[in-house]
Amino acid sequence: MRINRAEIIELVNDNRELQETIMASHLPQTRSRTKRMIIDRDAYDHHDEVSIPLSSPSSKKTRVGKGESSNSPSTTIIPSSAKKKEASSFKKKTFVCKICIETKPYSESFAIMGCTHCYCSDCVIKYVSSKLDQNITQIRCPIPDCNKGVLEPEHCRAILPPEVFDKWGSALCESAIAASKKFYCPYKDCSAFMIDDDDGDGEVEAIAKAGCLYCNRYFCAQCKVPWHKGIDCSEFQKLHEDEREREDIMLLKLAKKKKWARCPHCKAYVEKKGGCNNMFCRFAFLLPLCFLSSC
Repeated sequence: MRINRAEIIELVNDNRELQETIMASHLPQTRSRTKRMIIDRDAYDHHDEVSIPLSSPSSKKTRVGKGESSNSPSTTIIPSSAKKKEASSFKKKTFVCKICIETKPYSESFAIMGCTHCYCSDCVIKYVSSKLDQNITQIRCPIPDCNKGVLEPEHCRAILPPEVFDKWGSALCESAIAASKKFYCPYKDCSAFMIDDDDGDGEVEAIAKAGCLYCNRYFCAQCKVPWHKGIDCSEFQKLHEDEREREDIMLLKLAKKKKWARCPHCKAYVEKKGGCNNMFCRFAFLLPLCFLSSC
């Protein structure tokens, strides 16, 4: 009687006791093979690959390297004593910053691009900030005779405070705009940077009253001054620089309303209550003053 392989597999699957007997007969052999393979792994060099038997929890290939433990499924890299000694000696190394003349650890050093000079991080931050306060955006090595070393925002980003880095970026953008195109908010407590998009070719409609996007206050875009309400630009330009404040404009409007005359020499206002229209200003050495021409 011939029994084919399919009938043997079906017989084994139907008989649970037979399955357990077959598995028990193979278990010691599998364990010994697995143990032997693990022991033999130590004999391989770090370039050899070792295959784990299918009966082990993992069927993937693992690479055994120097410093790895054969009893651990994960790879643990143990630094050599030389590396530990090198890291320890680096922490102990110091240098003298040529700006503050103080001894600092090498971990606080900052190397300049393009040259061999280095300084402490604190001094570099202060150096960059001082240059930006002077409206200098192209910052070079602090050594006056060094023509190779440069400082750039991205190179210094790791040590610069966010506000200093942002200020540097804004200054670079501002320096790329033509001087005739840029102006600042006329209010002293704002001074926000703005761009004039009028080329003067008539294509853009001239706007007088404009608002600052930062302080939300109105200013005259033509005169580049706070908004002069009640007075046109041509009349405002005739005023002296010391008479362009809000209070001066209010006084000018009041003089117009009251029909006061103004001495063309001392700029004093004179109110007429009676008499001739021609009189002399007592503040300007009795120079003639005509109310008819002043009205």
